[in-house]
Parts: sequence; C-alpha cells; structure tokens
Amino acid sequence: MTILVVGNCVVDRSYKVDRLPRPGETMIAREARIDFGGKGLNQAVSAARTGAPVAFATAVGDDVYGREIVDMLRRETIDVGPTHIRPGPTDEAAIFVLPDGDNSIIASTHSAQHAGPDIGLKAMDRLKPGDWLVMQGNIDRATTAATLEAARAKNARIAVNPSPILFDYEGLWPLIDLAFVNAIELADLSGLSEPNAAAARLIELGCDTVVATLGSAGARLYARGRSEPWTAQPPAVKAIDATGAGDAFCGVFVGSLARGLSPEAALSVGVHCASLSVTRQGSLAALPTREEISATAREFATTPG
Repeated sequence: MTILVVGNCVVDRSYKVDRLPRPGETMIAREARIDFGGKGLNQAVSAARTGAPVAFATAVGDDVYGREIVDMLRRETIDVGPTHIRPGPTDEAAIFVLPDGDNSIIASTHSAQHAGPDIGLKAMDRLKPGDWLVMQGNIDRATTAATLEAARAKNARIAVNPSPILFDYEGLWPLIDLAFVNAIELADLSGLSEPNAAAARLIELGCDTVVATLGSAGARLYARGRSEPWTAQPPAVKAIDATGAGDAFCGVFVGSLARGLSPEAALSVGVHCASLSVTRQGSLAALPTREEISATAREFATTPG
C-alpha cells in the first residue's frame, strides 16, 4: 500500500533561546543548528520509516540544499520521482526553541506556494484504490483542492494535516477521510472551543475521522459512528525540542495504518514515537528511526479496535 505525500520541505535553522525577542531587539542564541525539515518532508520520512512504500511530491530550489534534500530522500528509500526542482532557493524556516522545548517558527513558502497544481497531479499515477494521499496546510487552496479531488477519483484514502491554516476548508471536508489537528486548529476550523463538540462538527461537515493531538496529554481519535473517542497517553519524557513532533505523529500514524495496524494501535504508536522525537534536537535529526518505530509497533500491534 503506497503513501503519496504532497507537501513542502525546508532548510531548518533553529536557535535555542531563553525567550522570544522583543520588537527591535537583537538576541544571542545559546545554540544554533541547521537541519532539513518542513511538514511534508518530516511526514514523508516518518511514514517511510514504518516500512510503508512512500512517494514524495515536493518542490525544492536548484541550490545545494535542494540537491542534498533529494539525495537524503533517496537514502530513505522514498520515491522522489514527483519532486519538482525550481529556479531559486529552497524554502527555509527559522525556529526559536525555548527551554521547555516549545517553539515558534517563521517559514518561507516560495517553492511550495508556486509549484502549482502539477505538484500533486503529476504524481497521481503512484496511487491505486486504497492507497493513501497525505497533505498539509502549506500549499495553496486551489492546488490542495485539485489534488484531493484527483485522489478521490482514484479511490485513494486521504489524510490532511491542515497546518498552518492558510485558508477555509469549507467544501473540502467530504474529500478528507482523516484530519490531524492540534487543539488550537481544531477550535479554529470548527468554530467551537469544546474539543468533543469541535471534532463532531468536522465529522458533520464530511470528515470521517479526526485525530486531535494534545501535546503532553497524548492524542484523541474521533470517528464517524463511534460514540466515544479513543485516547492514547504518552510516556513520561523530558522535552528538549518539540519541532516536528506533530509531523512524526502524522507520518507514523498513516504508515502504521498502511502496514495493517488498527487505528487505535496506530494512535498509540504515533504518540509514543512523537514523544521520543521531543527528547532530541532538530527536525529530521529528531525523527524516530526505523528500528524504534518497528519496536514500538510490535508493542502496540494488539491494541483492540
């Protein structure tokens, strides 16, 4: 079962700081590092490390970073045939990491936003009925809608992590089988503050399953026809850097489903792998390894449905 990820990739420049700078203030970071990341890249790599076949449709610049990203994806056994190489620099993100592991991110999306509908449509030959399309929120609405519609015509299953929220998803929910949202995004997308009611609203609008990620409280799965949500609790860990933790969760969750795990088992595997990622610095560098994901999947493979 193939997973096609359509999304962005960036060069991450992260800075460990004691607090965020005030307007006009210059600060000295306690530590700085460069890594590869972006929601699309993180989710594609995490899904591939579950052992599922993954193709990645993305856009990179024709610079040294773009070439290094493509080489890295190949080493991860990801099909990079749908990747677009565009004139100009590869997108970048500046990440400010606070002492408790929380972060603030500013990202450029020139390559991702200007790739156009072809970024996903030219990769549709990778999808067969029952395969997965995975998208995030950092591609424009027209491209997102066209890609979702093309995947639905292929009878593929569709997962969307609408982060960052750049547009209204009105009319798109019936095309989405699985939505990954954090608590803030759940409230913003539904217009409701109470999580259970907010998830029920997205399901009412057409989405089949909503997975709410709750940080240190784990994650909760809401599904059409299920009276109560399923909750997965995370292990106790010391958070160092939360960058990419949500992406690790999304990629591992979909990869686990593609590998035959139940949604409840996939939820637990995703939560534990995301918890592992926050104990490390960086984006790509912090993602759980194939061996770690495999061991976690074996632990939760018998989670009841």
